[in-house]
Amino acid sequence: MTKLTKPVSRVTAKTYNRRPVVVTLAPAGAQDEALIALRLLGKRTTYLVALSDVYRMAALWHGQKEAAAKKAARKNGIPWKRAKKQFDKSNAIPEIVPVI
Repeated sequence: MTKLTKPVSRVTAKTYNRRPVVVTLAPAGAQDEALIALRLLGKRTTYLVALSDVYRMAALWHGQKEAAAKKAARKNGIPWKRAKKQFDKSNAIPEIVPVI
């Protein structure tokens, strides 16, 4: 895996007010931290958040979704071991198939 030593920006397919969203990953100076910056293409206002904060929120939301899936599986009489496979599949990054 490549170390994050300089900012990397990408234009996403997501639009907001008909403008694409630009995502930037950047190291946070001498700190052992990374930053995520979001802005609209053609605009100067940038929204910045620490990667550790995003990770913490994602872990919390994942736990809440998993608890809800467990509750639904229990309500439907499905063993969690079987329901977890479907839950994990629905929460994975999808494979991108190249168009030839």
